[in-house]
Amino acid sequence: MEVNTAEWIQRQTKRLDSQPITGYLPSGPPSAESVAFAALAACAYQRPGAAATACRRLFESQLANGSVAVWLDDNGPYWPTSLACIAWRRFEKLWPEQAKSWCRDGYEKGMDFLLNCGGEKIAHNDIIGHDTELVGWPWVLGTHSWIEPTAMALLAMRHCDRANHPRAIEATKLLLDRQLPTGGANYGNTFVLGQVLRPHVLPSAMCVVALHRITPVPKELGATVHYLQQELNRPIAATSLSWTIHALVSAAWNSENGFELEFDWPLRSAIERLQVMGENPHRQNQLMLAARYRQSPLLDLPSLQTGKSNRGTLQ
Repeated sequence: MEVNTAEWIQRQTKRLDSQPITGYLPSGPPSAESVAFAALAACAYQRPGAAATACRRLFESQLANGSVAVWLDDNGPYWPTSLACIAWRRFEKLWPEQAKSWCRDGYEKGMDFLLNCGGEKIAHNDIIGHDTELVGWPWVLGTHSWIEPTAMALLAMRHCDRANHPRAIEATKLLLDRQLPTGGANYGNTFVLGQVLRPHVLPSAMCVVALHRITPVPKELGATVHYLQQELNRPIAATSLSWTIHALVSAAWNSENGFELEFDWPLRSAIERLQVMGENPHRQNQLMLAARYRQSPLLDLPSLQTGKSNRGTLQ
């Protein structure tokens, strides 16, 4: 049966209202990333009750040091702290009376945690192609900086009014440094032992989203956007597709005509695959968020000024 996206979204908003606390699997324990995306999807579709429930669950799970662990109420890894901060800040913007002071307390403590941790530097060598001395964020404390946690942390800093912080500036440099010369990004390396690594959709898309509305547009992103345009026509997992749609909407933000891309077909294809595989609220919430396009709360950001004079292009 062919999917009608509008009808599917209507069903999903009802499901989200009744089930804002979820995990990676329907029968599994709740996870911080899943609850944060549920909160953001609820914000995107003006569901204050579901958003409040999800944001409260994240807040109640925040540890004394300001972090939020992958598995709620547990210890580390702490990379979902970034997503929790974005969710709290968005809820506060939309419904300040309900947020009162607790949302601000949540993301301020979360920001303090993020600003006081980072990836480990590695001394420069000829084996690894990227700048190993740039500091972003790791998946696990005590390890090197990688693209996805750095992209999420930069997004959180921008949403929480810290776009001009030195750590945000360094994170921007790191994400640009990790772009592959032929387009796209690997999970963190560019080349090893002289071999250029293959790009992957998810880290590539997350880079573009984290650098949403960057001005001037760095030339390093042009080939990455072109790579994502090509990948959009292939079957993409729901999480990667959500970030890719956000990235391509971002890339066309200031274009009069935008890219001539059809997002409805990839969305419907991903929804159909999920229906065959069975219910997965985590992935369904991510697709709901992507279906908001320019109205997605992830992209509700002012421009990011880099101070560079060599304007590139995304065309």
